Amino acid sequence: MGYVPPSESGRGRFLPPLPARLAPVISAGHPLLSALQLQSQFELTLDAKNRLTIPARFREPFKAGLVLVRSHDVPAVGIEPVADYASFVEQSLAGRHPLDPNTRQIERFLNSAATPGELDGQGRVTVGQGLLDHSKISGKDVLLVGSGRRFELWDRAVWADYQPTLQDAMLDIANAIGGQAFPPAPPETA
Repeated sequence: MGYVPPSESGRGRFLPPLPARLAPVISAGHPLLSALQLQSQFELTLDAKNRLTIPARFREPFKAGLVLVRSHDVPAVGIEPVADYASFVEQSLAGRHPLDPNTRQIERFLNSAATPGELDGQGRVTVGQGLLDHSKISGKDVLLVGSGRRFELWDRAVWADYQPTLQDAMLDIANAIGGQAFPPAPPETA
């Protein structure tokens, strides 16, 4: 499905209209959206104005705009291309009755947790104090973590504390998906 103006998609009741410059980015099959895979970890430093520099090789998808999102499950700030976040919100609300109290709660959270942003000429985005507080970032040393379609901004110490929990969760998930212990037990020898 290509770009659908807000009045035709129903998006207008959830988010402000997208700028016209985003129409080519949202088009189906656009290489930035179909190939977007944000990976790795980057130890970075916020500057005196709480600006984060996005690594140069990952800036292109964010040039049309981005959204800083207060994560609901971890103390981190999501950084997503604006079109991807708009699509996520639409998918999250698709098929739900607009008068259902749960739909309104989801809509309220997803929209109130998002702050629009733009990269400046040097590839930086300002991270507001409320988002820093949510993610427990108290100093300038941060970790930018690739998470597929988005980056997550973490306090380095908070990430280090979270790592064992994430590792254990992945082991449990892998075991559940595979239906067997992971890694598999060595074969018994007779």
